[in-house]
Amino acid sequence: AASWSEKAYNQKNKDAIKIENKITGATAFVIKRKSIDVIAFRGTEKKLNDIITDLTAIPVPYAGRMCHAGFVLQHASIWKEIKKHIDPKKRTMFTGHSLGGALAEMSASKMNGKHDNINLITFGKPNTFFKGFKRPMKLDNQISCVNGSDMVARVPRLLYGPSKSQTMLYFSNTGPDYINPSKDTRRADRGGVADRVADHSMNDYKKRLKEYLDSQEKVKPINQEAARQLEKMK
Repeated sequence: AASWSEKAYNQKNKDAIKIENKITGATAFVIKRKSIDVIAFRGTEKKLNDIITDLTAIPVPYAGRMCHAGFVLQHASIWKEIKKHIDPKKRTMFTGHSLGGALAEMSASKMNGKHDNINLITFGKPNTFFKGFKRPMKLDNQISCVNGSDMVARVPRLLYGPSKSQTMLYFSNTGPDYINPSKDTRRADRGGVADRVADHSMNDYKKRLKEYLDSQEKVKPINQEAARQLEKMK
C-alpha cells in the first residue's frame, strides 16, 4: 500500500492502468495481481485544481454519507471508469496518501455492502466524512496511518472527523507507536510547525511504516490479517 501510494505521484507506472481526469486533476492507478487488485489514488500536488479541491469543504451527500465537496468532485470525475476494473469476487485494496487517501476512503464507502473483500489503507488522510454522520463501514480492514505531527490528518476540523470504523495506526513523535490513541495522547505528542509539514511526506510515512513492521513488539498488533496485509503491501 505504501509503495503504490508513493508511486501514484509518478505519472508513468508501467505496471498499472492509469485513470485520470485532466479537468479535475483526479488520478488513480489500478494494479492487477493474482490474489489482489490495488487501486491507488494520487495525493495533492501543487496545482490549482488540487488546491481548489482541498479548500472546497462544504458537506454534500455522496457515497451514502455527507462528504467534503472538493473530494467528491474529484472522486466522481473518475469513479465510473474505476468501477470497470473492480472485480467483486477478488480482494480489492483502496489506498492513497493525503487527498489520495480521501478518494480511497470514498471508494471504499461506495463499495461498502457491495463487495465482501475490501481493504482500505491510507496515509495522512484528511477528514472526509461529516462528523454528524456516524454510520460505520463494514470492511475487511480499514487502517488509517497517521504521523504524529501531520497537520493534514487533522483537518478539516469544523464539520468533519475520522471515520468511526477506521483503525488508526499512529506513528508517535516521542515514544512507542499506538493503535487508536486517545485525543489527549495525540495532542500531547504534537510537534512544532516545521514537523507538521515534514510529517506529511509520503516518503516519511513509508519509512515509519517499515519501522513499525520491523518492531512489532513496540505496539499492540492490529490483528494478524491486518499485519499480513500491511507486510505484503508495504
